[in-house]
Amino acid sequence: MKLSIIIVNYKAWGHLQSALDAIHPGFPADWEIIVVDNESDPVTFQEFQSRYAWVKLIASSANTGFGFGCRIGAAEAQGKRLLFMNPDVVATVDEIQALMAEKSAYPDVALLSPKQVGTDGRPQKVFDEFPNLLNQSKTLKALLRVVAPSRSTDPRADHRELVYCDWVTGSFLLIDRSDYDAIGGWSPDYWMYVEDADLCRRAHQAGLRVAYTPKVQVVHAHGGSSRINVQVKSMTKLEVIISKHVYTSKHTRGLKRWLTHGLIILVRVPGLILAAFLDLISLRQIPALRVRSRMLKGLLGYYIGALRSGSWISPRAQANQA
Repeated sequence: MKLSIIIVNYKAWGHLQSALDAIHPGFPADWEIIVVDNESDPVTFQEFQSRYAWVKLIASSANTGFGFGCRIGAAEAQGKRLLFMNPDVVATVDEIQALMAEKSAYPDVALLSPKQVGTDGRPQKVFDEFPNLLNQSKTLKALLRVVAPSRSTDPRADHRELVYCDWVTGSFLLIDRSDYDAIGGWSPDYWMYVEDADLCRRAHQAGLRVAYTPKVQVVHAHGGSSRINVQVKSMTKLEVIISKHVYTSKHTRGLKRWLTHGLIILVRVPGLILAAFLDLISLRQIPALRVRSRMLKGLLGYYIGALRSGSWISPRAQANQA
């Protein structure tokens, strides 16, 4: 088996259908697709299983999140290469073969991700520098690029050649199975978000290289699973903040660790408090404010739990490890 394509699905059946229909024409006999369906609905699962008999579907009764779902899929994979792909990404066999060829052309690259554009054709951010004390907000990052433009490569620039970088997104990520095993795969400490930066960080620590190629392009309808309603959107946006704390606790030490934790809180919490107040006086009629109000409640609960347990790991990730 040359390639295993691993998709983690969460109630994104429409997107998943588009992804599978796009990749099916000319699908090679020595490739396989594994779909891990989080919080699986038996009826829809059976319908898809009947319709897409050439795909291996795995039902997970819980919503285990992205990284853990990838671990489940990778454990079943037989391919020499692994392609982790979101259900809201549309890619053809030709595009995937082009990405594999690009990776073969750069044997020093262990993790590779292509250019991604939205359904409107607008390019998306695919790579960036590792999270640190000075880049915890978009404003800080923009200011740093103005003050020190040579400090890091702008991920939103119109790149034409391969870019070696700190990390690439896990939404469409190609890696050899041997390299995946060597760095320990996706960390179970994250429920969703920043796990790709963590994976790439451990790759760098193992002496492997990470890169982005603009020579291959796929379409990514970003948020296909994470923005389906207020409850899910608030949950996933909350996990963005939690995962930043998890990453900080794993990859920083001493005073810098606590300064970074403090800065994450300072950047995020005041805005959430204001949004929660506006949500209250608007009688909870504005969905965007309801999202942030729910985020604040969840975040405060998370901080209380972290103080009690001494662990920054997301409670949802802890449930996966139970």
